[in-house]
Amino acid sequence: MTKKLNLTAVCLLAVLTGCAVTPVHRDPSSTISSKSWEELRDLKQRKVELSALSVHFQKKKNEVQLKKIQSEQKNIDQKITEIEGTMTAFEDRSLHSIPSSSVDWRGEKENLELSDLRLYELSKNVQFSVSTYEARETTVRISHKFFTKLGMKREDDGKRGKAADNNPKKEAPVIKFTIKCDAPSEVKLGGLTKKIKANSDFSFVLADTKMSQGGAKEFKFHKDMNSCAVRFASSLDNSKKEYGFSIVNETKKLKSLESLLRTTEVCSLKSDTGKFIDTTEFTSMTCPKKYDSIKILPEPEDSLHARAIALTGKDLPEDFVKNGNPYAELDFSKAPKFDAILVSYLVFRADFYGTLLGRLLAYHADRGTVVRILVSDVIALDKDSAMFEKLMAEHPNMKVVKYRFDTSEQGGAWISEFHRTNHVKIFAGYSKENPQDSFAIVGGRNIHDGFVFKKPVDVSKFPEIVSYQEGGDESWAYWRDFEMVIHGQDFIESVVRNYMNFYHINKDNLTMKLSSVAIQKANAQDAEEESLRHYVSIPFKDEPNLNLFYARMVDTAKKKILISSPYFRPVKEIGEALDRAIQRGVDITIITRLDLEGDTADFILGAVNKDGVNRFLDKVKVYEYTEPKVILHSKLLMVDDEFSFISSVNLNKRSFYHDLENGVVVNDSNFTKQMGSLYKEYMKISRQLTEQQKIVFWKKWIITIFDKVL
Repeated sequence: MTKKLNLTAVCLLAVLTGCAVTPVHRDPSSTISSKSWEELRDLKQRKVELSALSVHFQKKKNEVQLKKIQSEQKNIDQKITEIEGTMTAFEDRSLHSIPSSSVDWRGEKENLELSDLRLYELSKNVQFSVSTYEARETTVRISHKFFTKLGMKREDDGKRGKAADNNPKKEAPVIKFTIKCDAPSEVKLGGLTKKIKANSDFSFVLADTKMSQGGAKEFKFHKDMNSCAVRFASSLDNSKKEYGFSIVNETKKLKSLESLLRTTEVCSLKSDTGKFIDTTEFTSMTCPKKYDSIKILPEPEDSLHARAIALTGKDLPEDFVKNGNPYAELDFSKAPKFDAILVSYLVFRADFYGTLLGRLLAYHADRGTVVRILVSDVIALDKDSAMFEKLMAEHPNMKVVKYRFDTSEQGGAWISEFHRTNHVKIFAGYSKENPQDSFAIVGGRNIHDGFVFKKPVDVSKFPEIVSYQEGGDESWAYWRDFEMVIHGQDFIESVVRNYMNFYHINKDNLTMKLSSVAIQKANAQDAEEESLRHYVSIPFKDEPNLNLFYARMVDTAKKKILISSPYFRPVKEIGEALDRAIQRGVDITIITRLDLEGDTADFILGAVNKDGVNRFLDKVKVYEYTEPKVILHSKLLMVDDEFSFISSVNLNKRSFYHDLENGVVVNDSNFTKQMGSLYKEYMKISRQLTEQQKIVFWKKWIITIFDKVL
């Protein structure tokens, strides 16, 4: 008894006097090792790849390969269960990330589409970045539309004014290229491949892609390539004036992001909580992260001002928009310094808003910031493409990737392959040195004047800018939507890692490298209030991942669900989840649209929405948004005043089977109640639907047919 008292006294004295006390020794084997996490990560990565293969062979109806895949999936599931079983007995300590696998695991395919000769004068030293990061091979397709840009057409046969005198045989005009790389490369010549030695010239000619078929060359670059010099001249130019640019390996430019690129998040989440924030089911979801602040951006111009403040350090002058000049003088004296600005949208229009943002992004690129923009090719206008080309040619740290679905490699229903798009929507800035400047803006808005202004801005003074005035480039529609701006370095780093893995997607099968690995443990800490998780979906490659993701959120509801979606025709898994919630007595309210005038394919989308409304009309409260001449576009989900999902996801088949999507789960009751207040504002401009909606027979027939092929 005396010995115990003496030991207690010594310990108490040590605490009071600050003396060092030898800590209790803990066997290192009692903690989860990095090796266990890495093994688990690699197995889950293989599952993602097998899922993509499964979709491919389902389309091919190859039962032999499908059985092999299913067998391997079963073995992997068993190994994952075994590893997770051993890991749950160990402590976590402070391990938050593990080294990424550095193997060359993916294929990279890029397009260099040239159209404006003036941009490529040799004195301008134009530089294009291509990615070889963790790539087995990097294929770059070079093409041009120089003659189309000059106003020539296919039937011109090379004639344009005096050019006819220089082309008596009426041969189609071409651009004569020479390329030289500092590492070995390959070029595709018909069905053959020609090897090109390092520092050797290779010459080729290309016709304008709009005037002649086959006007492109594909090159495969070695991962050790630093740069290639490209020179070219027009066959119509007697002076043989040379133009050119460099192709450089962008790996060195991404050095500031290496600590994020080379790691995978790991986290242990408490099991059996019933809270969606604790799910470990979805591999393309980041670990829960605390945040410093969230500011909602409910009004249209909020988005414009939020981005201006984030990028310049201060708001726009009061009359900036009214004057209609996106090139007007701005004060950059308080502009923060970013390591990277990462952008992804369905639409990045070269209108007032897009032109201004392009200018702000270019300012940061010229200061050394890595600027990356992902957009969809299928919806880009010629003026958009011209803006992207100019930004890249004049600002070497900027790169725009136009997503174009490759129908030759991927699986899925045949007709749907022609309209798949990048619908991921995010605008993020990352500063390692000044974390308070880092931010992420997430929601449903596009970079388009119709999402930030109620009326078109008069840009008639600037012919290069997209105009919505009468007789302009595109018809006008105003879209009511929602975004939020988030601050908090841990979350921003998580988003940057997820974005860069999305950016470095495997172009051979459209799979992503995992950004995080999570396991559930009974002794893990409870999920913190005010935490976030970012999620990315590639629905036609990860099987029904997004379907289940959304259904699981609905399944957690005990009292109330609030949904806003411009398109409402839930897929099978979500429809069934809503039915289960109804049976549990959950109060469900849905706001959608019936009048879609001004929307793309509005002639049929209204009927599609009516079909979805009719299914749930007698089970839940359904409201039609009725603000005149306004298209509701917000994609919101709120559950039990506990958590929200703010995303790019529409409640229709396209989002869940065809488009690339993303969103943020906000585990914060205060924020969700704030979103509920916004929802009430929507309801004030809505009317409850109480009768079945009539659908014209031929439209119902089209919906039925497309259900079978999409």
